[in-house]
Amino acid sequence: MSSSFIISLDFELMWGVRGKRNIASYADNILGGRTAISRILKLFHEHDIQATWATVGMILARNKEELLEHIPAVLPEYANQSLSPYQDIYSEIGNDEKEDPWHYGASLVDQIKDTSGQEIASHTFSHFYCQEEGQNIGAFKADIQSSISIARAANIDIESIVFPRNQMTKEHIDCCFEQGIKNYRGNTETYSYRPRKVSDITPIIRGIRFIDSMIPIEGDHSYSVSKQHSGIQNVPASRIFRPAQTGAKSIVSILQLNRIKREMTKAAIAGKMYHLWWHPHNFGRNLEENLDNLKSILLHYQIMQCQYGMKSQSMASFAKSCI
Repeated sequence: MSSSFIISLDFELMWGVRGKRNIASYADNILGGRTAISRILKLFHEHDIQATWATVGMILARNKEELLEHIPAVLPEYANQSLSPYQDIYSEIGNDEKEDPWHYGASLVDQIKDTSGQEIASHTFSHFYCQEEGQNIGAFKADIQSSISIARAANIDIESIVFPRNQMTKEHIDCCFEQGIKNYRGNTETYSYRPRKVSDITPIIRGIRFIDSMIPIEGDHSYSVSKQHSGIQNVPASRIFRPAQTGAKSIVSILQLNRIKREMTKAAIAGKMYHLWWHPHNFGRNLEENLDNLKSILLHYQIMQCQYGMKSQSMASFAKSCI
C-alpha cells in the first residue's frame, strides 16, 4: 500500500474556544482565521491537496432562525456551564454572518464545498465535550443528529467526525457509527495524547507534547494500518501543526517544521499514513508566517509524492482506500 498524507482541520470559529476566550480577547484570531481559510484553500488547489474540514454544525446556520431550528432535543448538562453555548444563543449571538462573523460561517463552508478534493465532516453540532462532567450519551446522540440534519440542509453528507478536544470513548464512537458516520479521527497513539478531560491535561503533559513537537521523545507518529473500531474506521492523528512563532522564538517553528518533515519522509519510505491537523484560527495571527510554513509542508509533500508515491487524501477517501 502506498503512503498517504492526510490533512484535517477543526473548523470552529468562536464555538470552539468558549470557556477559554471571548470575542474581546480573541476576535482578531477568528477574523484572521476566516481570511486564512480562503488562502489555505488556494494553496490546497495549487498543490492538489485533499483535506477534511471538521465543522461545528452551528457554523452552517445562515441565520439565527435556522440555528434554532436545529437545536438538539436533549442538551448537555455540563458541570461547568461555560462549556455550553446554548444559554448565550438568544442573548449574545447575532442574527447572521454579516452581523456576527465570529459564530456564523456558511459562506466559508461554500468556499470549501467549491474547492476540489475537500471533505466537510462533523465536529459535532455544538462542539460537544464527550468526557466532561455532566454530559451523557443521550445528549451526545441528539447533538450528532442535529449535526447531520443541519449538514443535510446544506446539501452535505457527513461521513467523518473529529471529536472536540479529541475527547472520545467507545460509547461515543459506537454512537457515531449507529448514526451512519463511517470514519473518525483517533488520537495520536502515545501517552500524552490519550483522551482526557481538559482538567486532566496537566502542565507536565503539555510540556511532553511541546517537546515532542520538536524532538522525538514519544517516537514517530505514522501508521501502517488504520484500525477499525466496531465497524467505524479510525483515521488516527499524527501531529498538530502548531502556529508559527516569530522573532526570537522562530527557532521553535523551524524545529517543529523539521520534525513534521522527518516524520512525513519516514512515512513515505515505509508506505505508512501520516495525518496532520490544526485549526484555521491557529493561522489568525502571523498569517503570512503560518502560510509560509504550510507552503513548506506542501512542497515537501510534493517531493514525497515524486520520490515515493505518497498520496494526498481526505479522511473519507483514505478510509475508502482501506476497504
